[in-house]
Amino acid sequence: MSQKWTYNGVELEVDLQDADFAERYEKAFQKMGEAEKDLQKIGSNSEMIRGYCRMFNNLFDDIYGSGTSEKLFGGRMNSGHCDEAYTLFLDAARACNAEAQQRRNAFASRYAPQPQVVPYQNRQQRRHNDRKNRN
Repeated sequence: MSQKWTYNGVELEVDLQDADFAERYEKAFQKMGEAEKDLQKIGSNSEMIRGYCRMFNNLFDDIYGSGTSEKLFGGRMNSGHCDEAYTLFLDAARACNAEAQQRRNAFASRYAPQPQVVPYQNRQQRRHNDRKNRN
């Protein structure tokens, strides 16, 4: 199942069970990791904020398609807005994973063979059963 998240009136969906979405998600985060390394080389505070915001703009555009960051942020370069949207996105992704894991566990417990419970036997009962089984 997918999870929906909303920021600035834009509703988006996270479905990490869908292979196409998961592939875009993985590639976007890989690209974001590389951009983060470059971000550390920037000097002034304003340049740092712009680079930081571009990193999130690219992340959302890579996952959801070109123009998504414009819808989310309206062209503003505000690191607080980026953090808020990113937090909502990650919360939805975590909820999606938790829901999928819960479904898998329920499925596995429903169809997995149940272990046979062997009643406890004292020494005398075990000897009796051993004699009975030998004959």
